Amino acid sequence: MIIVCVSDTHCQEGKLHHDIPWGDVLVHGGDLTWKGRVSEIEDVNSWLGSLPHEKKLVIAGNHDWLFQTKPEEAQRLITNAHYLEDRSYTIDGVKFWGSPWQPWFHDWAFNLHRGPQIQEKWNLIPEDTEVLITHGPPKGILDIPGHSRQGVGCADLLEKIKKLPKLKLHVFGHIHGSYGEMKIGGVTFVNASICDEGYYPVNRPIVVEI
Repeated sequence: MIIVCVSDTHCQEGKLHHDIPWGDVLVHGGDLTWKGRVSEIEDVNSWLGSLPHEKKLVIAGNHDWLFQTKPEEAQRLITNAHYLEDRSYTIDGVKFWGSPWQPWFHDWAFNLHRGPQIQEKWNLIPEDTEVLITHGPPKGILDIPGHSRQGVGCADLLEKIKKLPKLKLHVFGHIHGSYGEMKIGGVTFVNASICDEGYYPVNRPIVVEI
C-alpha cells in the first residue's frame, strides 16, 4: 500500500510548489485551514476532490476551529475524504486511526493539557492500529520548532506508541520546522508539514509504502 502524506497546508493548496504524487491512500495530518472558516473548508474539500487517490483520510489540527466548535457542520463539508476524529478506518485490511489533539499550544483548537487529560485521548487508540494519524508529534521525534532547540512533542503519545505492536507508520505535522521522516525500529515517523514556518508551501508530500 502506497500512502501519500501531507499536513499543514493552511489553505495554500493552490500554491503548492510540488504536485501531489499518486498513491493508494492520501493522508492529511491536520491544519487544513487558517482559521477553520466554512469557506476555507469548502475550498479544501474541492481540492481533495480533484486528487486521484482512491481513499483520502483527513484529521483536523489546531487551526481548524469549526471542527471543534461546530463539529457536525464542519464534518458535513468534507465530502471528498473520510474525516477521522478519535476513530478508525480500515483500508484493505490496514487499520488507520486519526486524532486531532495536541498538548496545549497558544490556546488554539484541539488543545489539551499534558498528563491525564490528553492521555485519555491516547488511551482510545486501539492496540491493533497500523497507521496512526495525529496532528502533533510524539516527544523527541521530529518535534523541534525552528526557533528552538527543545522539542515540544507529547510524552504521553510516545508512551502509547510503545504499546502499539502492529504500528507501521505515524503521520503528523504541526511543527513546521521539523518536516521530514525517520524510522525507529519498525515504525516510520513522518512530519508531513507542507508549509514551512513562514507558512509558505515549500515542502514535498512524503510517500511511504507499507
